[in-house]
Amino acid sequence: MSQGDDKKNPMEFIGRMYAVATLLAVIIAVPAVVVAVVAHYVLHTDTIITLGSSLVAFFVSMGFGIKLSKRFARAKGGA
Repeated sequence: MSQGDDKKNPMEFIGRMYAVATLLAVIIAVPAVVVAVVAHYVLHTDTIITLGSSLVAFFVSMGFGIKLSKRFARAKGGA
């Protein structure tokens, strides 16, 4: 799909942007939540250790999110 096609149908472009943004938000947020739940309820760690491990997982997933967003931006269809 070329740039001209996006201008012809802006609703399709907006829908694709929302889908990619939602996917990236899930990729960034879910690992941190999973680590927090596992650390607190399964491993029974202290709150500070749980928050620290969740923060580390959040920053790692942000790094993957940046790489994926660059890949989505370079994709021909944008999604």
